[in-house]
Amino acid sequence: MKKTNLFILLFLSFIIFSCSSSDDNNGDLSTNIDPEGVNVVEDELLDINAISAAIIIDGATVNEGGVTPTGGIDFSIDYTTQTAFQENGFEIIFEEPEDFAGIYIQLYDENGMADTYIDVPSSATDYYSGKVLSKERKDFFTKKGALTQKDEDTSIDVNFTSEIPAGTFCYVICVYDNQGNISQPEEVCVTVESWGGNVNLVGDWDFTKQIDNGDTIDAGEESCESYDTQLYCDNNIQSEVVVNECYTLNNLVITFNEDGTYSFIQESEYIGLDYDASREACEVVYEEDGGETYTSTGNWAYNEEQNILTLVEFEYTETYEGETYSELEPEGYLLLEGEISVSANELVILESDSYSGETYSYEYYFDKN
Repeated sequence: MKKTNLFILLFLSFIIFSCSSSDDNNGDLSTNIDPEGVNVVEDELLDINAISAAIIIDGATVNEGGVTPTGGIDFSIDYTTQTAFQENGFEIIFEEPEDFAGIYIQLYDENGMADTYIDVPSSATDYYSGKVLSKERKDFFTKKGALTQKDEDTSIDVNFTSEIPAGTFCYVICVYDNQGNISQPEEVCVTVESWGGNVNLVGDWDFTKQIDNGDTIDAGEESCESYDTQLYCDNNIQSEVVVNECYTLNNLVITFNEDGTYSFIQESEYIGLDYDASREACEVVYEEDGGETYTSTGNWAYNEEQNILTLVEFEYTETYEGETYSELEPEGYLLLEGEISVSANELVILESDSYSGETYSYEYYFDKN
């Protein structure tokens, strides 16, 4: 989807923070990926007072007017633009300074600052914040162990009400400490993505294979992983064991609709450690799930400048051992964000992640029905 730098360099240099504060086989591809112009909407500047009223940050307070920076505390962030999604919102990620007590946020446009600012105390921030679920997800795209955020990163979970449309707005932020010092501001512009945006993705796509860090795994092929762990037995014996867990994705079909909605059905099998039985037997006992079905529905967005496909899930259903569990995600769950390559017959989605200096890559291949 289309991104814009707006007036970030021209306008902000004069503002005082008042906070007062592809593929060769493309014959059937449309050369006009966005005939309805949904991506163009993202260039529209949103009303900052309306957006301020529609932002939700748990634990924060909204105050009239603004605050004046005093200095005495250093603060910086390493980005000036962000992507957000309707209802799902976005995260503000930063490295907190020493004696960090909170952060102020205030929206602005070419006419100046919004009428209110948001006070986010440190108690309302988190590490690896709230857009992940406490319940372990079993969807195909969820990866374990790879996190792009650093251990020292602090984040603020910014949610939107349904009143916030696609478009662009900007905000300034500064941090404060327990001594009353307020940092100089940092400025960021946010693009709220439109749903949809690439007609070549519309249709049904069947999963064929994945390549995880160079290893190819075909649909229906078992993939296993071994790891060492400590087993704490019921008889108070502690034993080091080797666990071999296996996963098989038998079927996955994703449907992208013209209105920017998506759905997929995933059928898989999993063999993993039965922890309770293993503790009782004091040896590794495996549990076979007997097959599981996972259904996901939500919205998709396409970033045309970065060639990024995003899936935001708003509802999912799991059927496991004869039991069905469903959950709504009112704020949306960021299920997938990856670069894509699309031809008339094949879609490839590439994800990459980093953890402790290591980079992990995942490629998903789909054929069009």
